[in-house]
Amino acid sequence: MKKYPLNKAFTFIEPGPVVLVTTSNSAKCNILTLSWTMVLDFTPRFAFMTGSWNYSYKVLIKNNECVIAIPTVDLLKKIVAIGSCSGSNVDKFEKFKLTPLDAVKVNAPLIKECYANIECRIVDNIKKYNIFILDGL
Repeated sequence: MKKYPLNKAFTFIEPGPVVLVTTSNSAKCNILTLSWTMVLDFTPRFAFMTGSWNYSYKVLIKNNECVIAIPTVDLLKKIVAIGSCSGSNVDKFEKFKLTPLDAVKVNAPLIKECYANIECRIVDNIKKYNIFILDGL
């Protein structure tokens, strides 16, 4: 068995289902790659973690809504690339040739190329841990 630094222990647990989260403000839409998500119970209640280091954070706080898009494995290279650049200076829909679709209940777009899209309203933000609690709509 190999020894690893304790500060890297999260890398063995974190890689769960990777999702794409979309946000929208009046100026532009963005896509965020997230690997820390959680189902909270048997209702459509979810959680994810992100913080002020991500461009979408301020939009999430302001609008209290987003879309969780579930990608398929064929999008793997795009998912990694989306998570490796900032929406502050890149239009990720355009750069990665993804198709935004109008959502029904939120202003954030759906992603056509994804297997599923869940429109969500943020119902809580545990600021100490940068955890957002969301209800699927």
